Amino acid sequence: MLSILIITYGREQELFETLEYINRYSGEDVELLLLDNNETEQLKLKCENIFASNKNITFKYFNDGINYGVAKGRNYLIEKAQGDILVTLDDDIECTDITLLLNRVKDYFEQYPNVGALAFNIKNFYTREALRHEIPHGRKDLDFNSNFETYYFIGAGHAIRKSVYEAAGLYPLDLGLYGGEERDLSFRILEAGFDILYTSDIVIYHKVSPNGRMPRKEEDYYRFRNQLIVLNRYMPFVYRLTSNIIWSIYYLSIKKGSFSEVINILNEVRKIKSSIISKDALKKMKLMNARILY
Repeated sequence: MLSILIITYGREQELFETLEYINRYSGEDVELLLLDNNETEQLKLKCENIFASNKNITFKYFNDGINYGVAKGRNYLIEKAQGDILVTLDDDIECTDITLLLNRVKDYFEQYPNVGALAFNIKNFYTREALRHEIPHGRKDLDFNSNFETYYFIGAGHAIRKSVYEAAGLYPLDLGLYGGEERDLSFRILEAGFDILYTSDIVIYHKVSPNGRMPRKEEDYYRFRNQLIVLNRYMPFVYRLTSNIIWSIYYLSIKKGSFSEVINILNEVRKIKSSIISKDALKKMKLMNARILY
């Protein structure tokens, strides 16, 4: 069976629109698990009503009155999911043909047994063009109309085998509410010997709604902090050094961060317990032309 996982917070209208797209599904039975990170269950009844007449979707709603954030929230759903393939979607996306999307997910995993994760082709909902920051490769000049092996996936749309979570582990819980969790898990997926495939023909359109998000300044801070935590956890010394320098300069000059923030974060990452990836995993990343200096 296949499981669809969605976390929602502060995006009532966007969520309902996303669920309406999913409700068009008409294939083999699937389950949809929704974690509502809001304080109350006020969304529950309307969500249940959306799927009331769709016999192919088993809808499961969860609300503990707590905002678990991204990593802890996904882990919550992963542990409850019954499927052997888990498709994770953001709560503010459009999918023009969910039946075709899920069939393609299943076909790819059947065709490529060593592929542990699929990175979807994520485009801007409004322009229908690629979202630069949601292209799952450091090189943005590649041909993204073709499939290729990559070294990380994007949170807004991806699929991972349940067995891969069991082998590589779940999302890290030391990154706070947001940022870097996909990169962290991607390192462990590669280290466990699985491939990550970018699938150009599995397309979703992301609204990147500002609702339910951190203020921009706070988001920039956590992106910087968590990038360094993840890179210092898994990369060899020379790449940790270059990453710390380059990301610090970027945060100070482009994001207008403060020196005190940079010093505090560098002191924090010095205490990170490292789990350096193997030479084989690093070689594999280099063969993909991965961005490894930062």
